[in-house]
Amino acid sequence: MGVSAGVQLRDLEKYINPALGGREVQTASLSFDRWIFELYRAAIETLQGIAWMLLVFFAFALIAYVIVRIGEARKEQTSSEG
Repeated sequence: MGVSAGVQLRDLEKYINPALGGREVQTASLSFDRWIFELYRAAIETLQGIAWMLLVFFAFALIAYVIVRIGEARKEQTSSEG
């Protein structure tokens, strides 16, 4: 999840593919500063993707916990009545 969220392949294609749509375009150069920026952006977006995945996981875990607790409370209530 993390790496797939962090690496934007469409953005990196502009450095690799010099011809877009059959016409010649000037390619962007990958200088040292641009490499650092792309690595920084990939790292931040990777961590952001992992954070979203953890948020969704813990939300579902909380919902499952509440459902189990409600089931246990009902089971305890029916066993104490009988």
